[in-house]
Amino acid sequence: MRPKPLGAKAIPTRGSVGETKRDGSLTLLYLDRGAIAYANRRGTDKTHLYPELVDDEPRSIKARSAIIQGETYTGQGRLQDFESFLRRDLIKDQSEALRRARLYPLHFEAYDVLRVNGEWLVDQPLRKRKQVLTKLVPKGTKELSVAEYHPDTEAFVHRMRRTKGVEGVVLKDLDSPYRYGKQGAWLKLKFKKEADVVITGYLPGKGKRKDIGVLQMGVWKNGKIVPVGEVGTGYTDEELRVIKHRLDKGERLFAKVEYQRVGARGRLFGPAFKGLREDITVKGTHL
Repeated sequence: MRPKPLGAKAIPTRGSVGETKRDGSLTLLYLDRGAIAYANRRGTDKTHLYPELVDDEPRSIKARSAIIQGETYTGQGRLQDFESFLRRDLIKDQSEALRRARLYPLHFEAYDVLRVNGEWLVDQPLRKRKQVLTKLVPKGTKELSVAEYHPDTEAFVHRMRRTKGVEGVVLKDLDSPYRYGKQGAWLKLKFKKEADVVITGYLPGKGKRKDIGVLQMGVWKNGKIVPVGEVGTGYTDEELRVIKHRLDKGERLFAKVEYQRVGARGRLFGPAFKGLREDITVKGTHL
C-alpha cells in the first residue's frame, strides 16, 4: 500500500512503529542495584525533584542495573498538560517538589533502553531494544510504564489526528540503532487544528510590535466568552494595524487560528493567526 502524505511528509508503513508524542521532557532513568536516579537531556539531576518517581516501582525493574530513556509528563491518559509539567520541572526546591507532587503528579513512560546489566544496547536494532524493555519493566505500575507502539503506522497516525489532546506522534524505524540527539530514523509529526475565536483584546509588545504584542482570544462556552490564551504569530504588520484600529473603535472581531492542541485548562498551545472571520457571530466561536 502506498503511504499517504501528511502535509509535506509521507508516513512510512513498512519496518516502522508509531508512538504517541507525550507533552513533557525527555528523561533518563538510571538504576544501579536498587539506587534510582533521573536526569534530563542536559544531564541535570532531577531525582530529588521527582519524589513520586523514586519509590518501589522503578526498583521492580528486572535488572541489576539499567539506563532507560523515556518521557516525564503530567496528566491522565492522552490529556497531558504541559503547563502543569512546567510547574514541576522548573522548580529547584525539594520541599516545594513534594508539595507540588500532590497537585501535579508525574508519570514516566519508557520507550527505549540503552544499557542493561553492564551491556550497552545502543548498536542493537530498535526492535531488539523494545523486546528487552518490555521484559524489564513490570506491568500494572502507577507512575512507570512502557510506551505502546503500533506497527500499523498509517492507521495509527490518522486515528491520533482525530484524538483530542494528542500533540503528535513519533514514527520509528525498527532496524535503527540508538543515536544520541536528533534521531535520523525517527519522524516526528505534530498535528495542527483550527478554531474560530473572538478577539477579546490585545497586549502591547516591544520594538516594531510595541502597539500589539499578542492578541487575546476567547470562545463561546456555557453562555459566556471564556479565554483560550493569546496568539502572537501569523499576522502581518498591516493586519495588526487594521486589527488595532478596529478594536480601538470598539468593533468585535473574529479570527481563525491554527493550533497544536488544547491544554487541560482550555488554553491553545502553539496558536498561529490565519485571518479574520467576517461571517460568524460570537456564538459561532468554538474549539
